[in-house]
Amino acid sequence: MRGFGLLLLALLGAAIAWPSLAPHRVERVGETRAAPGTTATAPAVEGGWNRIVVPPGPHGHFSLTARVDGVPVDFLIDTGASAVVLSPDDARRIGLLPGRLRFTRRVATANGIVRAAPVTLRELRIGQLALWGLEAFVIEAPMPVSLLGTSFLARLASWSVEGGRLHLYW
Repeated sequence: MRGFGLLLLALLGAAIAWPSLAPHRVERVGETRAAPGTTATAPAVEGGWNRIVVPPGPHGHFSLTARVDGVPVDFLIDTGASAVVLSPDDARRIGLLPGRLRFTRRVATANGIVRAAPVTLRELRIGQLALWGLEAFVIEAPMPVSLLGTSFLARLASWSVEGGRLHLYW
């Protein structure tokens, strides 16, 4: 009986201490590199376990750094672009060599029609968000920054702009 009383007392103590032992939600903050010719003024990515918040950059655009197949790549989030588009330089850095790509598509850009090579990214990671098998294009013409278009946004549970900041949920 005495053992039962000690066990009951231990369980009661654990129940009282439990809230302080529970895991706490941790906010993570990351940085991005500024687009050429600009200066970053705010952290590019904040997030919780299933949310990333992207504040606008100096010119009001949403940009961030993601890891593509383990390599950091700067992206502009572009709701006017229908796909994920890698610049030739970023494609080279992640191992997609122009001589091995098949530029079989033509895509319309703000600078006109350019040739593009369809590719599949093994992994695109932004903090705790990871997408596998993401379809993308490498364009032949130089561009200053790669784009995360609506094909990226469609893979999320939702996204919205609230208080001038872009919220990505998965």
